[in-house]
Amino acid sequence: MKPPSPKSLADLLRNYILRTGKDWQQAAEIYDKRVSLREDFEPSILIGNSTQHKRILDLYLHWRQVAGLGPERDMLAGKEEGDRETPLCKPKPYAVLVHNLRSAYNVGSIFRTADCFGFSEINLSGYTPNIEHPALKSAARGCETWLKSNRWESPLDCINFYKEQNYSIIALETGGESINNFKFPQKFLLVVGNEELGIAKELLALCEHKISIQMKGRKASLNVSCAFAVAASFSIF
Repeated sequence: MKPPSPKSLADLLRNYILRTGKDWQQAAEIYDKRVSLREDFEPSILIGNSTQHKRILDLYLHWRQVAGLGPERDMLAGKEEGDRETPLCKPKPYAVLVHNLRSAYNVGSIFRTADCFGFSEINLSGYTPNIEHPALKSAARGCETWLKSNRWESPLDCINFYKEQNYSIIALETGGESINNFKFPQKFLLVVGNEELGIAKELLALCEHKISIQMKGRKASLNVSCAFAVAASFSIF
């Protein structure tokens, strides 16, 4: 087998960091097997049994450097040049419940969009990835560090909590009232659901409103993070 190039090893680690979930051990074994074929092989560049994000990120940076390349932008998630120290306006009483989203990229994108449009809180429940997930942090670009987030064992408890605070509960789902005609209340919790299955019926039953984005093409719906961005943009007018 031909020894792998430094860039191919860096690319393998990139995919490992951003995409690998429960199959991390298999990915680590593939990397270790490939790197051992190189003439400059030494044990210090193996992953072995380490699952530490920093350790693997350091190896990624090592191979990018050997290849004469710098790190890719989305691998260094966090505050970027041009970000403000404080927002232009005080966060609004707008919140979102993100239940059973599979993709950490989608969740991270929702964080970034929520910050852009002045949302004050993000609520996570079900198997939605945690804020420490590398792919979430990559997409959120640091927003997860300053935007308040809550983790709920039950999304029903989350909805009931906001109802007690006099928030209107709004479902973003297909088959609802056109978002073009909907007037967002002063305080609301926007509920978004799974990429394929949508919002669970028991959650829909607790929502006071169901709003939809009117599609003009052949597709019946948008990616969930894109749909949230559209709804968030309507909420500020």
